Amino acid sequence: MIKQLFVVLALLLPLMACAAEQPRETFSLVPLQVGDTRIQVQLADTAQKRAQGLMFQQSADPGMLLLYREPTAISLWMANTAMALDVAYIGADWTIAELITLEPFDTTPVPSQQPVIAALEMPRGWFAKHGVAVGQKVALLPGTTR
Repeated sequence: MIKQLFVVLALLLPLMACAAEQPRETFSLVPLQVGDTRIQVQLADTAQKRAQGLMFQQSADPGMLLLYREPTAISLWMANTAMALDVAYIGADWTIAELITLEPFDTTPVPSQQPVIAALEMPRGWFAKHGVAVGQKVALLPGTTR
């Protein structure tokens, strides 16, 4: 019995090491103008930061801007993300091209309908509460560092 336990532990230890938490990215805050509203959000402007996104965070506040160097067709999903989100896909001209809703922990990819320069992830209901709609402008404000 003890020998079997050691065999099981020997098989599980490498798997547990693989599952060990990887270092998490840190995000700077950047000022944005979204329609008539000024906010500060976390900036994810590298592949590593975009891949991590809001995963494992306890709140969607203050939101996150997933920024790309050039327009790209993207898909978002909610792996390891416990909060409901609304997302604005932002076109190359910095207007909101599409608003989508994402459910907690849903791993179904939700693609942008066109190449986008960014995606703005906010807590569920934020865009409606602030009167933000498709076609409105989004702008990085002065003081932004990239």
